[in-house]
Amino acid sequence: MLDGREVAELLHLPASTVREYARRGVLPAHRLGRRWVFIHDEVAAALRAAPQAAAPRRKPPAVTGRPYREDATVVQLALPIDGR
Repeated sequence: MLDGREVAELLHLPASTVREYARRGVLPAHRLGRRWVFIHDEVAAALRAAPQAAAPRRKPPAVTGRPYREDATVVQLALPIDGR
């Protein structure tokens, strides 16, 4: 079992975002009193099953030296969970 802070560290998200995702059902979570708890295997399965979402388009930083294509699509991949 993990608490919200541990899931936030694992997913590189703010703890407030993890709590919001739990409240909305985006991440599988369980309430214990006022706390949200997460089962590692459930979170990992949800991430594996999540569809890949297209990230909003934005211009890359000028230091890349690459031209920006207006029709470029950026894909956000599911985050791996430390090999468990």
